Amino acid sequence: LTMSMKGMRIPSYYWLILALIAGITPCHHAFITTIGASSTPKKIKANVVVSYSQKKKKNDDDDDDDGILRERLDRLRIEIVQEELRRPPHPNFTARELIEEVLEALLHPYDPLPDAGFRTMLRTATQKWRRAIFHSIGISSSSRNKNKKTEMVVREDLVASALGVAMERLPQKNQFAILVGEGDYEYILDFPVGNHLDYEDGTCWVECRLRDKETNQLLVITGWALRQRDEDGAWLVDSIDWQDFRDEFRPGIGREESWMEQTS
Repeated sequence: LTMSMKGMRIPSYYWLILALIAGITPCHHAFITTIGASSTPKKIKANVVVSYSQKKKKNDDDDDDDGILRERLDRLRIEIVQEELRRPPHPNFTARELIEEVLEALLHPYDPLPDAGFRTMLRTATQKWRRAIFHSIGISSSSRNKNKKTEMVVREDLVASALGVAMERLPQKNQFAILVGEGDYEYILDFPVGNHLDYEDGTCWVECRLRDKETNQLLVITGWALRQRDEDGAWLVDSIDWQDFRDEFRPGIGREESWMEQTS
C-alpha cells in the first residue's frame, strides 16, 4: 500500500473510512452469523407453509361454497321454469281450475317471480279481455299510423307491473285489493252447485263467490265468461262480472258492476 501510494498524499478521512470498514465488518459477519444460527428462518418458513396451507384450505372452502350456491341457483331456476310451465293457460285445466289458478296467482303475485301473478292474469286473457285490462290501467292496445292500423307492442312485464300497482293501491278504497291480499278481508272460494253453464260451443260461464274466511259471510259474487283457445282448447278469461256485497263498496243490492270496463 505504501509503495503504491508513494509520493501521493492521502487525505486523512480515507483512514477514517478504512477504520470504519474494519470495525463494521466483524459486526456485519456476527450479525449474519447470528441470524443464520437462530431458529427464526425456520419459524418464518413454517409460517409461510401454514399460511399457504390455510389460504389453500380457504380457497377450497370458497370453491365448495360457490359450487353449492351454483347448484342451489340451478335448482331454483328449474323450479321456477317448472312452475311457469305448470300454470295456465293449459288444456289440462278445467274451467273451474283455471279460475282457481288465476285467483291463487293474484293472491301471491310475487311468487315465484316479481309480478308473476299479474302475468298469469294477462296470459290467461282473450284478446278482448286483454284490451279491457290495458284500458283499465290507461294503456292503449292499438295505435294508428298514416298507412294502417297496427297492434302496439307492449312489454308484458311493464303491463303486469302497472296492473299490480293499480290492484294494490289504496286497499281501503279499492274493492279489487281483496284479490291480492290487501285490505281487511281474507276470503275463501265458493263455487255454487249448478252455477256452471257450458254452452258447448267453446264458451262457458262460471259463478265464483268470495266468502269471508272467518265468518263465511258473502263478500263478492263474480261471474266468469270463459272461451276456449282455438289451437289447443285451453280455457281463457273473456270477461269477469263483479257484484260486491261489502258495505263500503256495495252500490246497491242486485246491481251488477263490471270489474274492469270492457271494450269491444
